[in-house]
Amino acid sequence: MRRRGIRFWALISITAVSFITTVLFVFLSYTRISKSLKDQYINESESVLEQSSNNFTVQFSNVQTILASVSEELEKDFVDVFNTLQFYERLTPSNSPIYLGLENGQYYLSSKQLLPDSYKVVEQEWYQNTGNGNEVSWTEPYLDYLTQELVISASIPVKHNGHNGIAAIQFSIDDISSIISQSVIGEKGLVMLISSSGKILANRDNYLISESIIANNQEALLERSFDEQVPYVIDGQNYLIHTMTIDQNGMSILTAINEKELQNYLIKSLYPIVLTGIVTLLLFSSMAYLVLLRGIKPLKNLGTLMSYVELGNYDVYAKEKKYLEVYQLSKGFNSMIRAIKKRDRELNLTYNELKKTEGQLRSKYEQLKASEEKILHLASYDPLTGVLNRRSLMQLLEESIEHHNGESLKGIIFLDLDNFKTVNDSLGHTMGDKLIIEVANRLSSITAGNKNVARISGDEFIIIIHDLQSENEIEAFAKEIVQTFDEPLIVDAKQLNVTASMGVALFPIHADSTEELIKFADMAMYQVKGLGKNGYKIFDEDIKKAVDEKVEIELGIGECLKENNFELVFQPLFNVQQGRITNVEALLRSKSSALSKFNIFQIIQTAEITGQIIEIDKWVLREACLSIQKINKEVEVPLHISVNVSALHIMQQDFVSNVKEIIEETGVKPEWIDLEITETSLMESFDQNINKLYELKEKGISLHLDDFGTGYSSLNYLNSLPIDHVKIDKSFIDKMLESKKDSKIVETIIALSHNIGLKVVAEGVEYKEQFELLTDYQCELMQGYFISKPANYETIIERVNNNLKEKIISV
Repeated sequence: MRRRGIRFWALISITAVSFITTVLFVFLSYTRISKSLKDQYINESESVLEQSSNNFTVQFSNVQTILASVSEELEKDFVDVFNTLQFYERLTPSNSPIYLGLENGQYYLSSKQLLPDSYKVVEQEWYQNTGNGNEVSWTEPYLDYLTQELVISASIPVKHNGHNGIAAIQFSIDDISSIISQSVIGEKGLVMLISSSGKILANRDNYLISESIIANNQEALLERSFDEQVPYVIDGQNYLIHTMTIDQNGMSILTAINEKELQNYLIKSLYPIVLTGIVTLLLFSSMAYLVLLRGIKPLKNLGTLMSYVELGNYDVYAKEKKYLEVYQLSKGFNSMIRAIKKRDRELNLTYNELKKTEGQLRSKYEQLKASEEKILHLASYDPLTGVLNRRSLMQLLEESIEHHNGESLKGIIFLDLDNFKTVNDSLGHTMGDKLIIEVANRLSSITAGNKNVARISGDEFIIIIHDLQSENEIEAFAKEIVQTFDEPLIVDAKQLNVTASMGVALFPIHADSTEELIKFADMAMYQVKGLGKNGYKIFDEDIKKAVDEKVEIELGIGECLKENNFELVFQPLFNVQQGRITNVEALLRSKSSALSKFNIFQIIQTAEITGQIIEIDKWVLREACLSIQKINKEVEVPLHISVNVSALHIMQQDFVSNVKEIIEETGVKPEWIDLEITETSLMESFDQNINKLYELKEKGISLHLDDFGTGYSSLNYLNSLPIDHVKIDKSFIDKMLESKKDSKIVETIIALSHNIGLKVVAEGVEYKEQFELLTDYQCELMQGYFISKPANYETIIERVNNNLKEKIISV
């Protein structure tokens, strides 16, 4: 095989890589900038279109309202026409005049301007254009007889003192153009008001006023512009146009992006980027070539090795074999010195082995000694902060309790930093570790006669105070810690405001064992967390009662799961559009006497704290799957069943596999299952949880967002969730009859959900008025006591088959 030199392959490689990279860079830059610019112009066009449409809609609605008011006022007997017209003139755009012409030849003008004798009311455009009935009519642009200005008018039939007539508001094209005078799309884009016949009524510079924008055989193309940006030629120039119709009068707003301007801006934006990229690649290629040339340096090194051999140094070896030039020289050089080194190696082998063994033994000894010292330190102290660790703290506390003289108290302060996770998430774990070190230093520096500080987990500390004479002393010490955290902590020149929640327990007042002392202090700390954080609380009987109650519920849950003493009841969801029950929600109930004095909310809350909620979730889902199969065998049209899923279960790695396993095990159709999740359950590990939901969505399972409005309610993430329904929280439904503001909130949530393709469920519907109002708001699904209370399997089937619609309609 023929071998080529290093320089040859270097030139070939660099030339190829530079060419390919340059072409790819130019292509990607063009594609990305082109899309970005077009999206930017389109977004600007959409914004201007919507804003202009809203402005014209409001303007024209006001005009129609004024005309309707004028019509009503003129029907009254003996009304003063001039005063009436002048009053409403002040409400018109730019104080535009109001005309009134009657069939008996009388006419009026709100400005009291005298009309010339040649002015024939019945011949005016505003009088002739009026249609039948009481609807407001709009004219095409025409030249006003009096002002010689281009105007349009809105008119309405009226009756005054027994005579029929026409009332009209006439305003100039300049007044209309002022609405969009500041609206721009780029530098050469257009914003126009188009009449129903296609004539241009207004734009920023009165460009092409009264001319028709609809060319021959292009009506269909223009109609497409209502839904998307479409190419269109206006006055010999290419544009991307988008239109929106004004409901009041059939007029349209048109925005047009100048394609030539867009292309020029693209080239202008692309030129410096491409030039910079090419220059950068040329520099890179030159540098790479110089670096590769340095690869020839081994040839020079080989010559140096030969010089060493000439001087009697045979402990050299040529390693370069890749290229033709080096390969031949290295092969001959190594063959030459191999025989010489073999002779010397045998003589030095024994000596080198003994020396090496001695060094290894010495190194091992030093490593073992250092490891022993490190292990002894790590066994007793926290490696990050240098304070005691959990193991040494427990040992110290147990020995202290064992040798207690009975004459003093010992205080245990369980301290947990508030919102420490926020520091880690926003500033990084390195900054979090530094903050923990600073907190440990502050706790260690607080004045106390005899204390020990220990770090037992991430941001949790325990302080032991010895030789206390009263409860007041430990309380004073806790207050001193709170005051200490009033001062900001300085970490890497950053000022961090950190607070702490603390629970206090005393030996032997509250407990006489290490485990119970720490446990009671921990419970007291969680009381502080629940009351707003940043403080302390001393353990008392109320906390103990809460602890005992939690233990009782925890044991009762375990018994229910073991003995199968949980049961499901079902609450129907009424589908307003279909007029029937289409869904039921599975609700958990307990049959066990061990949990009889606790409500289901206490049970679920405790299960979430203890982690038992995961097993409850799996039990409820399995029973719901079996139940909906039984129910659907007894009804004509299959129902869906909603199952609530806890935040803790969603965060588990095996959440998706649990759901899939239960569905496959029960054989239920996935499309019958609706999983209800809360907003707050998604915010922890958001991206990971979203991926889980998409995986379930692909399986065919429907996803509902529960308690909407009580959590984050972020529009930023709502549109990215793979959900089908949002469930409005009962608190909003309860208040909607109390005030228009609360009612508007519900209406807005429903409209917003519909706008992004979601359906809406309203829970807690208890009154007929709520049902009717939600029906007006086009809410698809409702549940609550007005529909039905939760019921057992047999009752649900009976209510479905008896058509609950009849009850709802008749109420």
